[in-house]
Formats: sequence, C-alpha cells, structure tokens
Amino acid sequence: MEALKERLKNVPLQPGVYLYKDAEGRVIYVGKARSLRSRMRSYFQSPDRLLPKVRAMVARIHDFDYIVTSTEVEALILENNLIKSYQPRYNILLRDDKSYPYLKITGEDFPRICMVREKKDQVSHYYGPYTEAATLRDTIRLLTSIFPLRTCKNLRTRSRPCLNYDMGKCLAPCVGRVSQEEYAQVVEELINFLEGRNDKLLEKKEAQMHQAAEELEFEKAARLRDQIEAIKILGVKQQVAFARPYQLDAIAMIKGERSSLVLVFKLREGNIVARDTFWLQQGIDEDKSELLAFFLKRFYAEQQDLPREIIVEHEPADQALVEEWLADKAGHKVPIRIPQRGEKRSILEMVLENANILWQEHSREDREARAALHRLADLLALEVLPERIECYDVSHYGGKETVASMVVFTAGNADKKAYRRFKLAEDQNDDYASMREVLQRRFKEALHNNPAFLPEPDLILVDGGLGQVNAVQQVLEEMQVDIPVIGLAEKKEEIYRPHFPLPLQLPRRDEGLKLLQRIRDEAHRFALAYQRQRRGQTLFRSQLDDIPGIGPARKKALLEHFGSVSAIRNASEEELVAVPGMNRPAARAVLAYFTAADYGQGEQLGPKSEV
Repeated sequence: MEALKERLKNVPLQPGVYLYKDAEGRVIYVGKARSLRSRMRSYFQSPDRLLPKVRAMVARIHDFDYIVTSTEVEALILENNLIKSYQPRYNILLRDDKSYPYLKITGEDFPRICMVREKKDQVSHYYGPYTEAATLRDTIRLLTSIFPLRTCKNLRTRSRPCLNYDMGKCLAPCVGRVSQEEYAQVVEELINFLEGRNDKLLEKKEAQMHQAAEELEFEKAARLRDQIEAIKILGVKQQVAFARPYQLDAIAMIKGERSSLVLVFKLREGNIVARDTFWLQQGIDEDKSELLAFFLKRFYAEQQDLPREIIVEHEPADQALVEEWLADKAGHKVPIRIPQRGEKRSILEMVLENANILWQEHSREDREARAALHRLADLLALEVLPERIECYDVSHYGGKETVASMVVFTAGNADKKAYRRFKLAEDQNDDYASMREVLQRRFKEALHNNPAFLPEPDLILVDGGLGQVNAVQQVLEEMQVDIPVIGLAEKKEEIYRPHFPLPLQLPRRDEGLKLLQRIRDEAHRFALAYQRQRRGQTLFRSQLDDIPGIGPARKKALLEHFGSVSAIRNASEEELVAVPGMNRPAARAVLAYFTAADYGQGEQLGPKSEV
C-alpha cells in the first residue's frame, strides 16, 4: 500500500480515467476524474473514514493504471467503454430486460423485420419490449401486410421469390424485384409509423387508394383501404397519445440498498412508442445522482434515437457534462429537466407509478431470494453472501457429443445472459475429466479479462457428489482461485463439500436447498438441450454429407429451400435443379443417394427427421 501511495505522487492533476487492479492483474474498478491525482488519493485515506464497500475494494488493490484525456467529456466516454469491456467487480452493473421480446428492424442494405431477445446493436432499430411473444408475432404479421419487408434470416439471390411475395408480404429483394431506394422508402414508412408519425403515412395511403380507384384498379384500392384500417387499429393498440407532439424520454429511478430500478418511457410525436426496464446492481459508493448519471451514459451510448429532452425526478451528477456529451452525440441540445407542473409532470408521475408497481413485485421476489441466500451463507459458513452462483453440468450420449453447461444465478434469480456452454475437446464418458476441462477453460478466460466470464462467482455448484467436488477443487487450487465449491447429489439431495467426507442433508422444504435444486436443475436442462442440439446436427451431417457433389453451400441451400431432409428426399429432379447453386448432376446424385437408401443399399439413415 505504501508503494501505491508513493506512485500517486506522480499521477498528473489532469482529467482522465483510472483503473484499479487486484493481485492477479484483473481490473476491479474503473473511475473517471476531473483531477486524477486528487480523486485517486481519496481512496487511500484512513480505512475508518471509508464506507464498507470502498474499504473492501481498497484492500484488494495491488496496482493501478490511468489514462489522461484532454477533456472531461473524453474521460466520460472512455470510462463508459472500459466499464463495458472489463465488467469490473466493484462498478455498477447494468442488467436490462432483454428477456422480453423486441421488434427489430435490422441495419442491412435490405432490412428485415423480426422478433428478438438480444443485446441491442448500434445499427438496428428496436421497439418494445412486449410482454407477450404471441402478441408481437401477431403484430409482425399485421405489419408485413402493410409494410412488405422481408422476414427471412439470410438474404440470398434466388431464381424465384418465396411465397411471401405472392401473398403481398415481401417486396422480393432476393430476385431484384425492388431497388434499394424503393425498399428504404418502405422501411422509413414503417419507422415513422412505429415512432408515432402516422398522419402523413395515412394521407399518403389514402391518396394512393383514391388514385387506384380512379384508375379502376379496385383490387389495389381495396388492399390500400385494408392497410389504412390496419394502421389505425394498430396505432391505437401500440401507442398512448398526449396533447402535444413531445419528443422526449421520461426516466424514473427507484434506489434500493443493493439494486436500483430504472424505467424509461420514450415519447415521439406525443405517443409512447417504447418502454425499457433496467436493474442496476450498486457498485462501491454511489448516491442516487451518481447512479442516474451512470445510467444516462450507458443507456444513451447505445441509442441511435436520441430525444430532444429528458425529464427526470432529480438531477444527475455531472449534469452539465452529461448534457454536453449528449449534445455532441445527438447533434443538438438534449437538456435534462425536472418538470414541476403541467403535462410533462403528469407524464413523469405515470412513469413513476409504473416503476413503483414493478419495484413492489420485485421486492417480494427479492426478499424470498435474499432469505435463501442468507440461509446458504449460514449453512456453508461462507465469508460473503453468494450473490453470483455458477453451476456446471456435463452431458453426453453414450460417451459421444460430450458437452457442458454453465448457468448463473445472480441475487437468487436466473441470469440467462451470463449462461455459457462448452463443447469438450474429447468425447468421453468421464465426468471428472470433463468437469476439470470445463473449469480450466472458464477460469483461463477470466484470467484474460474476457468480459463474457466476468465477474467471477461467489459460489460454485456442481451436479454430483464428492468426486465431482474434489475434481473442481483440485482445478481451483492449481489455478490459485479461491472460491468455495459444493456439489448437490440428485438421489438424496445431499450437499457435498471439499475436505468433508460426510454430506450435509437438509429438510426438503429448506429454502436454501430449494434454491440449489433450481440452479442444479437449470444447469441440467441447459446442458441436455445443447447435447441434443449437437446430436441433431450430427444426424443432419450423416444424411447429407456422403452425397457426392453436395458440399456445405449446397446443403445449406437445399435445406433453406425445402425446409427439411424429408422434403429433399421426396423432391423431383426438376425441383432440385431449381435450387440456387444446384445443377443437374448434383440433383441426380441426391436422387440416387436417397433411392439407394430407400432400398437398403445406402447407409442406415434412421428415422426421417425434420431438421
């Protein structure tokens, strides 16, 4: 510690970003400062004057780095990027609601419309979230009847369009039936509609309908009439309107002891067009204004659609700095205001009311989860509450297609974005060896600061008994990783710990045991699903790989065209030739292969499985 204090004397009094590291060289905290030396020295004062979380972090600091920037705005941007890259243990962690489905318009030359549950990229447009996937699918079906954009996953040049073109639900860019400019115009119309700008679109559609009627194109006029009605109905279903054409985001925050909720309503042209929910897991020393500033930086760093105004309940830290950064990013001023009266205040109170409802629901679930975590910490004599629990399970099929799963529960709840799966290097019927390989790979990634494997867990759970536990413990000791390990054996639901020959058996209704069972069962489900997926891919390879002249590109084209192996088997020569990339010799090779197989002269194919 004295050596670090000595180094601090040489840190410049300029704006920048600092990175604190632990004994293994891992970044555990990233911060921004107007004056690097002054801010960094504030951590190295008497421990009695530090908050408990800060004290715990400082005790782990073995080294630091810093990056000098020209301005505070540059430091703010750099801090945001480094936090996303390193996912430091003691910084605030942001978890969004991406388990809910969103409507996505991709950023390709010919964008497609689809439903996704994914991290938002920097080029696509997202709308939602939707609470029901079925509702979103119905919405997409209705939208494609109005705005005929493609829904296919891969845009390939084809000799003829698919059925969606014949149904009027796609403009068929795959066969060149529409130019990129014409297609972009339809995309723009859809975006305007989804963002509440419907009036001009309706005027345009009505003018087209009247023109079609005057030219005696009654079928076209009827289609346009139906589209106009659908736009009106869908507009009412999707949006809540206000008196004035607001272009603003309304943000409500509820701060708890361990986590905070942020709810964002996006208003465009006076309509609510999107709602986003986020949970912040507190870092080391943040008040409400600092949490809000952190959120604004993270949220708007990934947004293309920036508002003209942001309304909040309280001021964020560094408000002027954040506003300067937003203005630079948006190309126009984005003031952050606290409305005191009028319709904007009513909008903010509506968002606050929604946030309170979500918070109450979460608080009840959180209390139950926290009780189970405290129970586990007491039973297992853990030094810290197991906020992050990772569970591992191995699955194979008769020693083949050996895979493993890593599931993560954060604060007692499934954290699916952190799930990982492994294809093991060797197919083997040896769970101990497989478990050793998985843990070695997982913690090597952590040592290299791979954000996909950070932060490290507070507790490791394995599906199995003392043998599996000892195998994992040996790997951790070899890698000098100090994390407690337990195993949950399925038959008697006994808990095994390293260096304890006798298991711990809890009552079946114990909340701590129930939590471990949920985690173990989820790891088993995730591993089994991946193993079945691998087995399905192997089956597909066995049916098509041995056909002369059919390589990966033709296999993919065949499957995309026909949809299944059984449909390929039953296709005629002419139908096979019509597939892009196929020719007559290749089509005859497919026919000959399946004919021989049907008569028992080829390999044993097994059941005709849909792939």
